Amino acid sequence: MEQNKRKRWIRLSLSGVFAVAAAMILLTQILKNRTKPIFDKNITTTFYAKTSVGEALDLKADGYFSEKLYDHTKFSFDLTQCDWNTPGLYRIPVLYKEEKTNCVVQIQVGDVGNEDTYHDKEINMDAVITEQAGMERADGS
Repeated sequence: MEQNKRKRWIRLSLSGVFAVAAAMILLTQILKNRTKPIFDKNITTTFYAKTSVGEALDLKADGYFSEKLYDHTKFSFDLTQCDWNTPGLYRIPVLYKEEKTNCVVQIQVGDVGNEDTYHDKEINMDAVITEQAGMERADGS
């Protein structure tokens, strides 16, 4: 009788240890994904910027990402598809440690002072980050 109680207690203890280990592994995976939301493939984040034709922007992570969560020196922007001399909308991929994130910067290249400038109807103009809000021009001015 005493042995049965002991065996039962050991089985329950082992079951409890496995349950706690499984819960810790699951919690670790959840927290790992939470700390890197820029790699969540189920979400796409679009940031917006404007510039005039011929004036390249020097995009900086400071204007988009929290310093508490990310090292800003590890961000880069793939500007290979952006033509600063041709008016239009360009979607620039954001890279972190050379790995593509779920974030893009949509840049409107065009005369931003002219009312005839094309505006994408999906752009929330309250969320547009203009060159005065933390971005420097590539020429240093």
